Amino acid sequence: MRRVLRWIIGAPIIIVVMFFAVANRQWVTLSLDPINETNPAYALDMPVWMLLFLGIFIGIIVGWFYCWRAQAKWRKLARERQIEITRLRNELMVNPQGPAKVDPQMLTPLPGFMP
Repeated sequence: MRRVLRWIIGAPIIIVVMFFAVANRQWVTLSLDPINETNPAYALDMPVWMLLFLGIFIGIIVGWFYCWRAQAKWRKLARERQIEITRLRNELMVNPQGPAKVDPQMLTPLPGFMP
């Protein structure tokens, strides 16, 4: 079902993009110099369709980068938890009976630290 839906939505989009690229073959000058309009220091000559696709491509890359940066805390947390799981597995391999019985004396708070 998902594949059929992808073709139903994707095929018309691809056809429209191809028609746009064929219909807009004119060359334009992309000026990167805001001061000199007649003779820009930095300019690119390219077809209109390439300019559009370049903008889309740069937008996808920038969006991917910001999404990747936003998920950094979750990747760090996953790494830390994986290290902890590995440590606990190794500890369990060494002592299959589990941790030793906890002495209640060790659980009493130290004076001055807890009320």
